[in-house]
Amino acid sequence: MAKTLSVTLPHSLGAAEAKRRISSGVDSLRQQYASQISQAEIVWQDDHAEIKVGALGQTIHARIDVGEDQLHIEVDLPWLLQKLAQPVQAFLTRKGEDTLRIGKS
Repeated sequence: MAKTLSVTLPHSLGAAEAKRRISSGVDSLRQQYASQISQAEIVWQDDHAEIKVGALGQTIHARIDVGEDQLHIEVDLPWLLQKLAQPVQAFLTRKGEDTLRIGKS
């Protein structure tokens, strides 16, 4: 059974700017880790993204919802990857905060 991680990050960018930054950040991560993932799909519909990533022989599903003042990320980790839950959650929080930081263009 999958374990769902949730991260909610406040911001003051507005939905359009936050989505632009998150979309750019996801693309950058996809390129940075291309050699470690077997597939990476992201489909945006308005301010909601459905993500599917293949890594370590497992498929990870995630969702991103961008709001005017917060970003919500959910990641479903397959049971084989659940021991990585804490590092994954810390990584998502750190990368999300970096991407949404005011003053970053």
